[in-house]
Amino acid sequence: MPYQLPTDPLIPCDDPLSIVDTENPTQWEVLDQLLHNTSVQIHRRDKSPADSLPPLIEDIAYSVHGNGSIDTGYLRKFCLATGCVHPVAVRNLLSTAFSLLEQFPSHSLPTLSNDGDIISYNGTQIDTLLAHQFFGTLCRPSGNTWGIPCLTSWFVANPSHPQAVDGYISTLLDHFAQGGYLMDQSFSFLLHTAKQMPDPLTSNHVPNIQLHIASEESQLSDVSESPFVLVAAHSQPGPGPTGTQEERLQSASPALSTSALFIPTIPSDAAVITSAFPVHAAWKGHNRTARLERLFSPEERPRRYYALADALPLDEMEESDGLKDLQPGYVEREVRKLYAAFSGALKMLETIENGPGIPCVLDAGAWGCGAFGGNVLVKTVCMMTAAGMADVEVHLTLLEQRAEDIEAIRLLLNRRLTTAEIWRRITSPDVRRSRSTAELSPFLSA
Repeated sequence: MPYQLPTDPLIPCDDPLSIVDTENPTQWEVLDQLLHNTSVQIHRRDKSPADSLPPLIEDIAYSVHGNGSIDTGYLRKFCLATGCVHPVAVRNLLSTAFSLLEQFPSHSLPTLSNDGDIISYNGTQIDTLLAHQFFGTLCRPSGNTWGIPCLTSWFVANPSHPQAVDGYISTLLDHFAQGGYLMDQSFSFLLHTAKQMPDPLTSNHVPNIQLHIASEESQLSDVSESPFVLVAAHSQPGPGPTGTQEERLQSASPALSTSALFIPTIPSDAAVITSAFPVHAAWKGHNRTARLERLFSPEERPRRYYALADALPLDEMEESDGLKDLQPGYVEREVRKLYAAFSGALKMLETIENGPGIPCVLDAGAWGCGAFGGNVLVKTVCMMTAAGMADVEVHLTLLEQRAEDIEAIRLLLNRRLTTAEIWRRITSPDVRRSRSTAELSPFLSA
């Protein structure tokens, strides 16, 4: 189902603030006038560019979404800080937002619905969507339950993760201050499913998993080429105000946040794969310790592909006798999800790079653990199984404080088991009763 943009002439607007003189105006007529009024105020120096942002976003929220109580307290504080908002960034945001109708004359965006669907846009089109995400003009996609796919959650007063929000706003404003993406840059999103996944018991590959230990989470790896990054995505992807891996990556590569428009809900047996996107920022830490380490200049930005795969939200599920991960059907589901991501990465290389045979390397952390509630050893076994079937290389980075998990994973990797043997062990009835890593490890590494 196409995603409807606010330029659609069929979308009416009550215009509660009487922004236009027209009777029964369209939503775009009101939005266009709001953007125009702000541009004029800046040009006449009635308001500084920074001072113009919060009231514009508030007027848009009320006019478009009927939200008369949107909170922009943190954005106001950010704008008051000396030097935090470059005037060029605001002017470029406004001029880019004006071009929505020109860039998308059909008034809609196609969405990823079927296996193999691919959507590609140029840099100017992505910038236009980013500007409207920033101003909060976009509506909630069909099937989405968490809210509008915009960046306005960053602006709320007293955020629980102020370091992260500072970094998110700084990165996007720097992007527009630098002039945004180039028109000839291409950004692609691919939906790939696990429908071609073989029986794990038929795979005699030894999974190629490289284990790395880190003292703190860091976004960029030491891989010299452009690797894929396995994103522990929400099933309804989108930006947010905390310091999760998904949110940090969507900020570091701003184009990634537009995925919320193209895939409101990721199917249970599918993943979303991107082409190589520029990385604008380096991050350290996670959640409350997440912080922007540095911004890259346009000419030094590295590139990363992304594989968005949502793990089971085990934190929301009831306790059981064994590990939640080992309940019937759960391991099978996670392996299918990861296979969709890994085989989709190969497909993206073939589609975009036209190069079958190019090494496919994925950076991964403790996918599906932490806030998702998964067990690190079980999720690693799922990654090993999927990687063995897809024949990709996975660089798994774990934090040094996960000592028990690291030791169990090292023991398992040293056994050099085939994918088939790993699958036999993780799906055996005896293993299903394991209640901890300590109980599970002997079954897997015997």
